[in-house]
Amino acid sequence: MNNDKKDVATLIELLKMAAERRAHLKPDKLSQNEPFSEDFSLLEMWPEACRRTGGGTRDFPPKVIELWKQSLGGAN
Repeated sequence: MNNDKKDVATLIELLKMAAERRAHLKPDKLSQNEPFSEDFSLLEMWPEACRRTGGGTRDFPPKVIELWKQSLGGAN
């Protein structure tokens, strides 16, 4: 399996993990900083998502980081 396919499988697992984590949060407990902490927690969970999908240890996909930066209005 090539790296792009591995990344997609791992990103899907990562989103599942994030959804499981979010299911335990109460909506009234979310802060304005939640999107930032969500992004950070995704970065922290990446190694576990890699392990779960059998992809070995890999860097977080740079294209996803670029998209995050664009959504925040920054190019760097």
